[in-house]
Amino acid sequence: MEQAVAAIRPHASFKASKPRDLLSPVLDVLLIGGASVVLFTLAYFGVDKNADTTQISWAAFYLAFAVNNPHFMASYLLLYRDKRRELLTTPRFFWAGVLAPTLIAGYMAGCIFLKSPKYLSYAVNFMYFTVGWHYIKQIYGTVVVTAARRGYYFTGLESRLLKANLFPVWFMSLINGNLGIRELMHYGVGYHTFDLPPWLMTVNYGFLVISLVVVTTIVYRKWLATGKLPGWPACASFAAIYVWYLPSFYHSVFWYLIPFFHSLQYLLFVMALKKNQYTAEAEAATADAVGQRAFFAKHVLGFAAAVLVLGFLMFDGIPFMLDQVMPYDRTLFGPQLAMFVFITFINIHHYFIDNVIWRRDNPALKAYL
Repeated sequence: MEQAVAAIRPHASFKASKPRDLLSPVLDVLLIGGASVVLFTLAYFGVDKNADTTQISWAAFYLAFAVNNPHFMASYLLLYRDKRRELLTTPRFFWAGVLAPTLIAGYMAGCIFLKSPKYLSYAVNFMYFTVGWHYIKQIYGTVVVTAARRGYYFTGLESRLLKANLFPVWFMSLINGNLGIRELMHYGVGYHTFDLPPWLMTVNYGFLVISLVVVTTIVYRKWLATGKLPGWPACASFAAIYVWYLPSFYHSVFWYLIPFFHSLQYLLFVMALKKNQYTAEAEAATADAVGQRAFFAKHVLGFAAAVLVLGFLMFDGIPFMLDQVMPYDRTLFGPQLAMFVFITFINIHHYFIDNVIWRRDNPALKAYL
């Protein structure tokens, strides 16, 4: 059966009966971004922006163990387990699975060896750059996939125009965080923001408004021609990135939960992918209904347990232990160097993994999403 998993041969009956919803009509809308839009609305109009954030920050910390950290580890399983036979034979998987992490880890190790917290801090700047890029690329994918499952397709030009609207959303957050030089701390290592000119924000707002009008016009004209709309999940996902990233929508209470909602959105697609894959493999493995359910439960629970355990180990257990026993100059790098390295590395590498996993030419995605 391991060979069947690696080969990814979808069962014909599954492909013929593929539903338009990933999990369910309600869950799709909530997990893909609808829940975040609802919470943002409640917070924005019902909670003082200057309210104490202690409780919500602790809630976000604990939610990370159940959702945020596992979503990172899910990407590692999708690459290093599901695509393990292609890591050394397919260039893009070799890049994401071998070369990119070697370069990232090598750079960080070199900075530590040379005792240069300044150059190590540049990894934080790069991390925030790739995280923003990753967020808007994920939104693009969720919009296109959920719309396509409802028979709503974007042409090549329309897809590029949709991306042209999402990039200014990312730039908005990037520019806003770098209007002036500030020294901040990331797990004990200080890093500096950049001093970008304020006029960039004005120009970017202009691009954002123009591109949003263009996207709205595209959707309206397609509705006139076909009577179809992208669907509620696509709309919820598209709206979510605006309330997550636009500086004018910033709310201190809501801000802590943005990574949580991003991770929920990611896990929706992982859950749908694995649910459909294990269902097809169970049908191919046995005709017995009880055996199919046992097969499905075993693999789903195994995957869930793996991402939960790995999430705890990689984001807390291992780096916490290393920080207690590893000898290094704490006056230079602070008391949490291992935590800094693990979390920064995983965040950056996660972008490179997803850039090769979630592609239309991935046979698993074609078969199960």
